[in-house]
Amino acid sequence: MKNTWGLLRWGLDNARRSLKRRGLDYVLLSLSGPFPERSRPRPFRWLPRRWTRGVMSVEALNAILERLAADARVRGVVLQFKGLDLAPARVQSLRRALERFRRSGKRVIVYAPFLGTYTYVLASVADEIIVPPGADLYVTGLLMEAFFLKETLALAGIEADIEAIAEYKTAGDILRRAEMSEAHREMLNALLDAFYRWVVETIARARNLSEEEVEAIINGMPMTAEQAQEAGLVDAVRFEDEVKAELEKSGAVIPWSAARRWVKRPRRWQPASVIGLVPVEGTIVLGESRRLPLPFPLVGAQAGAETVIRVLRRVAREERVVAVVLYVDSPGGSALASAMIAREVVRLGRRKPVVVYMGDIAASGGYYVAAGAQAIVAQPGTLTGSIGVLGGKLVSAGLLRKLRARREVLTRGEAAGIFHDAAPFSPQERQKLRAQLEDVYARFVAHVAEGRGMDREAVDTVG
Repeated sequence: MKNTWGLLRWGLDNARRSLKRRGLDYVLLSLSGPFPERSRPRPFRWLPRRWTRGVMSVEALNAILERLAADARVRGVVLQFKGLDLAPARVQSLRRALERFRRSGKRVIVYAPFLGTYTYVLASVADEIIVPPGADLYVTGLLMEAFFLKETLALAGIEADIEAIAEYKTAGDILRRAEMSEAHREMLNALLDAFYRWVVETIARARNLSEEEVEAIINGMPMTAEQAQEAGLVDAVRFEDEVKAELEKSGAVIPWSAARRWVKRPRRWQPASVIGLVPVEGTIVLGESRRLPLPFPLVGAQAGAETVIRVLRRVAREERVVAVVLYVDSPGGSALASAMIAREVVRLGRRKPVVVYMGDIAASGGYYVAAGAQAIVAQPGTLTGSIGVLGGKLVSAGLLRKLRARREVLTRGEAAGIFHDAAPFSPQERQKLRAQLEDVYARFVAHVAEGRGMDREAVDTVG
């Protein structure tokens, strides 16, 4: 009966939406910001929606494009790029969404006053790329950098005493090194090579250019809008009002905010069985998950082990949930918290299939929690792996000397001051620290080996 009434409401609503026979030819969508993979609850929901406008996500865009593709009155979309900030994996997710839309027979037009390397790769999926005169075109290639603060900290009298297991575990190098290690350089060069080849190949394929031509264009950047058109990077140079006027010669252009009330909605059934979605986003920590409503730097989202485990146990109990997608977008964090979540993923997998979908990054602890799933799906641009562990402390004795501050430390027990910031590790303390880190690393490797059906030696080599 519930589905019958739902079907009736859906039919009546779409009948109302069908009353608008014209005016939906081209739907205007603005794409801006970091474009998260998933839609998040609107902060301060008690405030009017216009004051707390949500950020467009890949999930939300997919839903919009699905509706537009199914509506015969819609001929295409016009995408306005406004300050997009995208990592390679996110570009790949968005490109796939737009490729699906184009396969439905609809047009995709991109209008952008600024195009960087990654945003141009996204724009290249379109049937037509239009930029205004004087547009900023900086398809200049790729750059990675790393900072090293050992000598900077030394100026303040601070020393980072950090130990790492696995040569490619470089997260602590920003504090403990004065320059890049060979392993770090090798890793970044490998990433640059892979991303650069993807950029060149994708643009060449999309714009019917040779890879040599694309590399020559990149090396000739920056370009004016007219030069980019001549080189084959863009299709037209027009102002926004000119684009609208040109499209309106053959149909109407309407923003999504106005079109949404007229575009038909797909039928959503209430199935007896569902697939659960459990997110692990941000730094992995002990305790509860947290996400500040405002984007404070260096804080961001935290995936709390207690929160994630509670949700995993809940979906394990829910009979309607027949399988689970674990969405991991995390650089890692606490080894203990990661191990606790990983254990719960394995326990859940004994009862129901668990598939991991990785976001921009699923490294270190982010990979730890993923490794026990039955399957792992990632974009080619996802950063993952980093099977290693580090630990240590910042020593502030030099800072206190500079400040002429005197500190007296009293202890009971030989190991009481092992993590105190008064002095670097003694040889005996360093040995104990490394033994502890090696134990964590061995358990990490064993978990990956078991979860992925690999030899431990092979995991150690890859990590």
